[in-house]
Amino acid sequence: MKPWAWDYDLPDDWKPKTDDEWEWYLVRKINYEDLEGLKKAHLEKYFPAIERYLDPGKRMLIDYYLKN
Repeated sequence: MKPWAWDYDLPDDWKPKTDDEWEWYLVRKINYEDLEGLKKAHLEKYFPAIERYLDPGKRMLIDYYLKN
């Protein structure tokens, strides 16, 4: 289920395939507080590339989650 604030009309079965799509997808989900379904492995892999695009509070939350 897409959150109500999602501003892109994606098919319900859409999944990111490339690194760029994954980075965009994670930034959108995290910044819109849609953390459901996020996997730690994806966050660990892409966090260094996306952290500068995240809301500061959410960036600290994800950083804490990955370090603990």
